[in-house]
Amino acid sequence: MNTRLMQEIRYSIRQLRKGPGFSAYRVLSYTLVSRKTEIGCFSSIPAMFLLCLIFGVSVAAQNNTQASPPSPDTRTPVIRVSSQLVVLDALVENGKTGNLVDNLEIKDFQVSEDGIPQSISYFSHDQLPLSVVFLFDLTETVQPTLKPLARGAYEMLSHLKPQDEVSIMVFSSHTELLQGFTTDRALASAAIERASEMKSREGTFIHEDMYEAIDQAGKSTAPESRRVLVWLTDGTANFENSLTQKTIGQQAPARLHTKEEATTKLLNSGVVVAALIDRSAKTDAFMAVADISPVSFIAGGRIGDINKYADVTGGPVLKSSKKEVAARLSELIDRLRGRYTLGYKPSTSKPAGTFCKLQVTLTSAAYHQHTNARKGDLLVRSKRGYYR
Repeated sequence: MNTRLMQEIRYSIRQLRKGPGFSAYRVLSYTLVSRKTEIGCFSSIPAMFLLCLIFGVSVAAQNNTQASPPSPDTRTPVIRVSSQLVVLDALVENGKTGNLVDNLEIKDFQVSEDGIPQSISYFSHDQLPLSVVFLFDLTETVQPTLKPLARGAYEMLSHLKPQDEVSIMVFSSHTELLQGFTTDRALASAAIERASEMKSREGTFIHEDMYEAIDQAGKSTAPESRRVLVWLTDGTANFENSLTQKTIGQQAPARLHTKEEATTKLLNSGVVVAALIDRSAKTDAFMAVADISPVSFIAGGRIGDINKYADVTGGPVLKSSKKEVAARLSELIDRLRGRYTLGYKPSTSKPAGTFCKLQVTLTSAAYHQHTNARKGDLLVRSKRGYYR
């Protein structure tokens, strides 16, 4: 191994000693895979020693983490953000055609934190597996489209790579886990079939659902993967208050998490939110009544929450109909897989808990060399920020 490689490995191990953070695993995995020609075959004695060392350090870090009582917001590991490395995904698409731009290089991107340009030190494209949580909406307005959504999800499983893992959940006023993360497509298919037969008389408390779903995403068994929540829904939600909790939220937790709590948890987690929205006739009727009802501000519904959560993380939201669910879901997965992964070490130190705004753009040269498009034609989608 050369000196530079040893420095990369030592840096990753130091990050693991600080705690089992996602970024440390991810950078270490990238180092081992991308530099395997220098490390040598994994069956060799030096490589086996290295892997044992990594495992021992990670276990020790987990034991140290478990030594202190966890608070409600630390049960899910802080993903993609360490004290020295920030890792984020970026999707680049042509705003006019909707086509992805998939031939960019590290030199084509610019990242700024709170307006200060950063030096990108980590880059990958479609090299990391996906950990996808599929969430099926069980509420009344989605019942007419639930089975088509389930059939589309079932067909889409064949579109995933073998190393991609899947978890299945359903939601209304709360979430329910039907299948934990697995690469076994038979188990995932059985859970999707079960979801298609379920229904709920409860409303949609999307902020509570989001909070609970992020917890599940944090249980991914592949620490180097990209974690994604894919919501299969009509995009509607109910107001969360004492009246709705007594009427359409009887199975919800006694204490509901707020939009602010869910958003903070989302930004701390590094999870990407995506959605496939299929509106039924019941959806349109529900929203029409909500618009004219004098009590709609108390017990009515609203749309747009999922879009806002996706926008915070830079995730895609696609609309669909019954006939095109499978094709649209495959397109959604392609967009998730086609994201670029960028990493940098912040150039300035800030107190823990500080929110840092992020902006990802393309260099001027990128437009001329790779895209053949004008600057205003391309859209770069990424998360808006993170907490130190």
